Amino acid sequence: MNRSIKTLLMCTGMLVLTGIYSCSKAQTEKKATPDPVKPPVTEIKEDMMIGIYVSPGIGYITDHHFKNIREANVDLIQDISLSYSQANKLAMLNMAAANQLKMFVADQRVDGTDAEMAAMVNAYKNHTATAGYYIKDEPRVPDLQDAANRYKKLINLDPEKVPHVNLFPSYATGALANVEYETEYVEKWIELVGAVNLKYLSFDNYPFMKDGTLREAPYYKDLDIIRRIGLKYKIKTSAYLQSIGSSIGLRRPNADELRYSAFTNLAYGIKLPVWFTYWTPIGSTEQFTEAIVDAQGNKTDLYAPFTVINAEMKQIGKTLMKLDAIAVYHAGVSIPSGTKRTPSGFIWKAENENDPMLITHFVNPADSRIYIMVVNKSLTENKVFTFNTDTAVKNVKEVSKTDGLEKIIDFKTADHKLTDSFLPGEGKLYALYK
Repeated sequence: MNRSIKTLLMCTGMLVLTGIYSCSKAQTEKKATPDPVKPPVTEIKEDMMIGIYVSPGIGYITDHHFKNIREANVDLIQDISLSYSQANKLAMLNMAAANQLKMFVADQRVDGTDAEMAAMVNAYKNHTATAGYYIKDEPRVPDLQDAANRYKKLINLDPEKVPHVNLFPSYATGALANVEYETEYVEKWIELVGAVNLKYLSFDNYPFMKDGTLREAPYYKDLDIIRRIGLKYKIKTSAYLQSIGSSIGLRRPNADELRYSAFTNLAYGIKLPVWFTYWTPIGSTEQFTEAIVDAQGNKTDLYAPFTVINAEMKQIGKTLMKLDAIAVYHAGVSIPSGTKRTPSGFIWKAENENDPMLITHFVNPADSRIYIMVVNKSLTENKVFTFNTDTAVKNVKEVSKTDGLEKIIDFKTADHKLTDSFLPGEGKLYALYK
């Protein structure tokens, strides 16, 4: 049975940079009754944050290592270690603040009494680098109620911060057993914590397999489940992006595959991408490849492309944070099970529907403005794609990955046609004018 990479990190209990977790079997529970949805939102003005998992260990809390994180266009460190002291955590927060970084803080008191949780929040809530509090990674179904209770307590103690709980992918069958993923796990979590309380709906999803294949169908299935449920309950979504290989069957991505991870996630409406991992894990029976930096924090060959990709996500993220991913379509000789091709009459069509791509229909709910995102699904080839638009489209501009502004491109107004080039895994966002 497939198990997610982070599940094994939890179960070994040996990873130096993480805390201690229990691994109990999941049980099937009755179908969730959805919470009332949030009221319609107005124009969103926040920027996209780029996150990394996890914080550098105690021996690496130095300006050098945190500066490297900042210079890689990272904004947020998701700390999960429950073994370090409050003084250690404050040292991490101080170093993060000195380098204009934010942090989700992990502290063992999160699992304690109400008084202990309050003391934990009081220790960190006024620190400028505190963005949230770690609760649990990959809860099984029996763990959801306790995680939801602690989530709501943290919201009451510090309404401005993000309590952090991250869900399994659907293919973690060893942890979720016979659970119906969408209703009995994801929606069950939302029911328990309350849609109006949930700051982000977070999950992990790793497609690059050691045998050279792509875990394509479950990858897109889960992205679409999270996309749809996020829209249904008006909750921002977050996902972990694979940047490491493992002895349990995952390969180390190359630069093109990092780009594919980034833009396919954005195409499915993810608002907080978090890389798993930035720092190379050590101390586990499981063997890991080098990540963005090695076990001593030295830059690997992935650091430079990682830095560029993050910068590009942040720039188009200025627009994407405002948008809803209404639908995602696939093109190619064959498309993954469960996905859909663009319908006839759609406003944007690939001239050659055998070209491998994603096409996302984005809408700004504040003004109903339409945007289209295209991702080259090839992991190895540069592609030139041609698109035909509806006659109602009078102009198309690209949202620049350099500065986030709309730029003029060669849209043929006479025949409503656009041709553009894409690197392997690259995505581009277009603003449509009617």
